[in-house]
Amino acid sequence: MSNETSTSFRNNIPKFMMLGGIVALTVLATLKLQNWSGLLFCLGIFMTGSYLAWLLSESNVSTSEDSKGDTSKDKGTCELYAFGRFLTVLTAMAATTQWQEMNLIAWIGLALFIFGVLFRLNAINTLGRFYSHRVRLVGEHRIIDTGPYRYVRHPAYTGMLTAHFGFVLFFYNPWAMGAFLLVLLPAVVMRIKVEEVALYELEGYSTYADAHKRIVPLVW
Repeated sequence: MSNETSTSFRNNIPKFMMLGGIVALTVLATLKLQNWSGLLFCLGIFMTGSYLAWLLSESNVSTSEDSKGDTSKDKGTCELYAFGRFLTVLTAMAATTQWQEMNLIAWIGLALFIFGVLFRLNAINTLGRFYSHRVRLVGEHRIIDTGPYRYVRHPAYTGMLTAHFGFVLFFYNPWAMGAFLLVLLPAVVMRIKVEEVALYELEGYSTYADAHKRIVPLVW
């Protein structure tokens, strides 16, 4: 397989995983929610529908990956990160939710999910053409310090983790929480460290990094 073919294949993996995730989430959500009723059922439809809409809203990034070139800086973190993301969501849908009606934890989960998705989409929109599902530097790559990048260096990951934590709280079961804490969270931390090796190549990034935490202000 030529380098060009290999790069094209790797660039398309996020798209294939997204499509598979959409199908699996739709099936599992149908099986889970058919046994729910009342407000919990309505909000369960909202949560799963919103998650599917979120995936579709980022599909344009997946379809444009081929035009962004080299993927060697990614070091396979895209696949690990995507695996952790879908494992968390699908486990939340596949295993039995621990409650049968809305409660404080479920409401908190709903609020965190909405905030996280909006925060992430704002970060992606702010980064514009420099955003990619894979770790890479595109042409004329520069530091962005506006919008949510005023607060943290990786707001898209902040939003993604917040949204998935909220999703787990809403559909809570210990398996989903385990997938979030033991797979998705470490995958994001690993990806950030790989990504920053590339970002430190940018002029001025070191100064920007010194003044901003990675994903949680004042913490890390």
